Amino acid sequence: MALPDLSKMTVLYLEDEILIGLDGELILKDIGFGTILLCHTLETAQAYLDNQSIDFALLDINLGDGRTSLAFANRLIESGVPLAFASGYNKSEDLTSDFQAPVIVKPFSIATIRSAVMRALDA
Repeated sequence: MALPDLSKMTVLYLEDEILIGLDGELILKDIGFGTILLCHTLETAQAYLDNQSIDFALLDINLGDGRTSLAFANRLIESGVPLAFASGYNKSEDLTSDFQAPVIVKPFSIATIRSAVMRALDA
């Protein structure tokens, strides 16, 4: 399966760990996304959603201090934005079982992110 033309698409990438975020941003660029909105806080991600057109979202599930991206994921889904989750925890499926979204286990690679994007965009 081939990916759709991602060069005109905007991806919102929420990752609280800065170095992991920068690595993921490079992978998203390598896959072909035209615009990557890298956010390290839930508040920044919410501001982007309020003010930008988002075509796809990649969300770290656990954002530190007991916070998760799950409520924000619901908001994205209500807005019609396809998404995938990323997590470094093995039990992430328990948290995301209410979602029809792929879960990528960290550390991730180009292949795992590409596969999740394809499934989320139903390519």
